[in-house]
Amino acid sequence: MITLIYRMPTGEHNIKPPFWEIAELIKGDRQLLFDIIANTIMLFPLGIFLPLCFRKLNTPKKVTMTAFAVSCCIEVIQLITTRGYFETDDIFHNTLGALLGAFIGCSIARWIFSEKKTSDK
Repeated sequence: MITLIYRMPTGEHNIKPPFWEIAELIKGDRQLLFDIIANTIMLFPLGIFLPLCFRKLNTPKKVTMTAFAVSCCIEVIQLITTRGYFETDDIFHNTLGALLGAFIGCSIARWIFSEKKTSDK
């Protein structure tokens, strides 16, 4: 919601260069650390819930590829609607968060769905 709805359109289509946040963080801009952490956390729940809701998304790789597509869609919508910047850094951090969540979600899904097979017999 924050990335698409609550922002006002700027009227400018802005694209940031890759890894600009990391470069600025290294230069000492500590405010970007919040953005990096927030973008990493943003799709973490998606990584957990995708394998629990969709049995075919049963590996971290499948979940990560889906989250990558979701993140790309968010960034393209931000670019088109001018409600934010198109940032490859955000795609990277969103996808990383989903990957971390996928390790948890896939483990839980494997446990839940193996329990169901055992109890169905």
